[in-house]
Amino acid sequence: MDDFRKTRLGITNAARLLNVRVTELKDAIHQEKLLRGVAPPLPFQRTGIRQTEMLFNAGDVMDCAEALKRLTAKPQ
Repeated sequence: MDDFRKTRLGITNAARLLNVRVTELKDAIHQEKLLRGVAPPLPFQRTGIRQTEMLFNAGDVMDCAEALKRLTAKPQ
């Protein structure tokens, strides 16, 4: 699992792991606001001609997904 945590993910795959739309993730990052009550993962690199493509560490995305899961979990 440690190897995957160091993997680079694009915005589409990061949004898939978080179970949110790409635009929702982009908006949270650009506007520096919470993503459904949790701090969004921050890109470690911006690529492309206009620096609009974002790359994330899979570990950061997984941590955010876990926080989202805890926040939305139903108490039993």
